[in-house]
Amino acid sequence: MSRVPTTATARGTVACILQTALTLFNERGPAAVTTNAIAAAAGISPGNLYYWFSGKDEIVRELHAQLVAAYEALWGVLETGSPRQLSPEQVLDRLGRGAALTRQYAFLARDLFGLLHADPVLAEQYRLVRARRLVTFTDLARGWRDHGDIRPLSDPELDDLVRALWILAESWFAFDELDSSAPTGFPAGNRDPDSEGGTRYLRAVFTSYLSVPPGTAHN
Repeated sequence: MSRVPTTATARGTVACILQTALTLFNERGPAAVTTNAIAAAAGISPGNLYYWFSGKDEIVRELHAQLVAAYEALWGVLETGSPRQLSPEQVLDRLGRGAALTRQYAFLARDLFGLLHADPVLAEQYRLVRARRLVTFTDLARGWRDHGDIRPLSDPELDDLVRALWILAESWFAFDELDSSAPTGFPAGNRDPDSEGGTRYLRAVFTSYLSVPPGTAHN
C-alpha cells in the first residue's frame, strides 16, 4: 500500500476500496476489473484510489495479506509453544474453517498461480508464507507420528503428505468451480462452491493416515 491511513476516515476509505475490489474480483476475476471500475463502485474518484494504492497489483497484494492474516489468526496457536498443542481432530476442524476462508477470497483460489507468475513481489510474499507454514505443519505432523496419532511414515512420506494437503487446500475451490453443473456461458463468479466440499476433500486424504478415527480417545 502506498500510504498508511492514520485517521478513521482514511481507514474507512481504504477498507471500502479493498472490500469493493474483493467483491469485483470474486465476481469477474481481477483481469476483467480496472482500477476505475473499483473506484466507481466504491464511490470515490480514481485519484483518491491512486492516493492509497499505486495500482491493481498493490490491491491484490493487500487482499492476499488479509487472507494470510486471517489464516494466521486461525492457526496462530501453532506459532507459539509446542506443535503438539493441536490434536489431529482440532486440525481437521481448522482445515474446514480454512476452506471457508478460501471461499471468501475466491479470486485468489481461482487465479492465484497466474497472479503469482505476473507479480514477482506477490510471488515472493507467497513463497515466504508457504515455507513458514510447511515447516510448522511438518513439525506438527512429526509430533503426531512420534505420539502414535498417525500411521508410521518416513520423513519423505510425511513431507509429501503435508505438501499434498497444502496443494489440495490451495486448489479445491478452482476445481469445484470448474466442475460446477452450471450451464455453458454462466458467469464463473455465480458458481459458488460450498466450503464443505473443500472440507470433505481434506478429510478424505488426512483421515486415512490417522491411527485412530477422529473423535476416538487415544490411549
